[in-house]
Amino acid sequence: MTTARRQHDSIALTGRIVSVTGGADAEAVVIINGRIAAVGSRRLAEEARTSGIEVRDFGERAVVPGFVDPHIHLELLSTARGRAVDCRVPGCKTIADVLDRLIEAAADVADGDWLLGYGNLFFDQKLAERRLPTRAELDRVSTTIPIQIACGGHTSVLNTRALELAQVERFLNGAAGLWGSPVVHLDDNGVPTGVVSEIDQLLPVPPMDRAEVRRHLASTYSELFTAYGVTTFGEMLSSFDNADIMDDLVGSKDIAARGVLYPMAPSAGPLEEVCDWVSTYRSRAGTDWMRAAGTKLFADGGYSARNAATRTPYVAEHAPYPGYKGTLNMTQGDVLRALRATRRRDIQVAIHANGPRAQDEILSALLSVPGPHDHRPVRIEHAGNLVNDRADLELFRRANVIPVLQPVFLYNFMADFVPMLLGDGGLTGRLPLRSMLDDGVGPVASSDVAPGAEAEQSNPMFSIWECMARRSYWGLHIEPAETISFTEALRLHTIEGARSLGMQDSVGSIEVGKWGDIAVLDRDPRAGGLDEVRSALVDEVFLAGVSVHKRSAAA
Repeated sequence: MTTARRQHDSIALTGRIVSVTGGADAEAVVIINGRIAAVGSRRLAEEARTSGIEVRDFGERAVVPGFVDPHIHLELLSTARGRAVDCRVPGCKTIADVLDRLIEAAADVADGDWLLGYGNLFFDQKLAERRLPTRAELDRVSTTIPIQIACGGHTSVLNTRALELAQVERFLNGAAGLWGSPVVHLDDNGVPTGVVSEIDQLLPVPPMDRAEVRRHLASTYSELFTAYGVTTFGEMLSSFDNADIMDDLVGSKDIAARGVLYPMAPSAGPLEEVCDWVSTYRSRAGTDWMRAAGTKLFADGGYSARNAATRTPYVAEHAPYPGYKGTLNMTQGDVLRALRATRRRDIQVAIHANGPRAQDEILSALLSVPGPHDHRPVRIEHAGNLVNDRADLELFRRANVIPVLQPVFLYNFMADFVPMLLGDGGLTGRLPLRSMLDDGVGPVASSDVAPGAEAEQSNPMFSIWECMARRSYWGLHIEPAETISFTEALRLHTIEGARSLGMQDSVGSIEVGKWGDIAVLDRDPRAGGLDEVRSALVDEVFLAGVSVHKRSAAA
């Protein structure tokens, strides 16, 4: 459905209207032709009713802006849910559990296809054995079917057949990876163990049928995003192949959201080719619904791959050699070349930089050229997840960067497993939200949800709870002085997310003139304790004033 034919509606909602603009709650919001026309007292709703506009009363429930998740991997997540075996903890607690699931699934693998599975980030620490399955163990499942277990986006385990088809020896001889520098683990005899990192998208896995891709994209967004009130998303696109399918789904409302695309380089193509695609992209759904904003690059790899570029050396148990500090994928010069390519076309650049040393390269590049505030702000994905020195926050401000962090990562791995990798250097500065806000740095919250994400990772209410509760995977209370309030956390998941996408004038808050994208919670989570926040559900979702989701128990 094109924008011109897409349905907009007029409706008035009453309840506890949380606008996120900084003022007191309103009592009513009126949406006319898809856009917010008035926000204020219940009198507005009564006036709307007399004009023939439907009024919905949500009582004491919180009515909040539709959530904005500016960093997701919908394409990868959807295809994994559609074709791969879920091996995550706690569904699988041991390696034996993982192997049992794979053996059961192997019977249904078609000739020429792969047997795919996915585990959690830091799968090696969450399984009971505290290690990954081995190549030999996967060979017990099959020696003829290629097998891959993806462990959260950066690291995978392959059986012998998959190693052969992937020709992993090329990565030992200088071939480039995609999401960081490639790693092929070798045993004491120089033989690949099956553990590889940063090459998942280079494995020769047959593509999924496009009709199946379409079906799983729609169902995944509905179940893991719309149901949680996410009405705007930023997709880190791994290839151009499925962009048109996503556009069609947004246009037809089979994906009930607004989408912003960031094709990744080099996954989708070389930097210049990706920049050209972004600058010339035209959505059939219309720019109000889908557009391409920029490109995503990788300055380092993942902590789970022991590849994040850090200032602090990795401890001996997790380092290939003494003094190892991860691997830089981009230098200051590489960042400057990326800036020239994107600024020449007036598009945005988002740079993955897990480790502070990778962030140093980006900040140095930005501060080496005049006028960082004269251009589109640069997004640094994962900046703020670990801050070694509070003085770095001032550099964030001076360089005009938007730190797009992941509160859910504090739970997933930052709290427990980064100290395991870095020793004392990983014990402080984990998700320092209070310090960032106090120092005038506006962080943005995202889920970075991909195959292997924890069960609640795409739920903004879980992420908001983590901003407040600061609990680790093992239940520890992490750096409690960095706690922020519900109101502050809500902004990070709405208007600040919109700002990172360049959409702060159209979505992210309940204000006159913006789109009527709204989530209705089943309660006001501010009225109770932390448990009320984590357990809060989304009763109904409105997109441009149209109800696009109702929770069955609330219908």
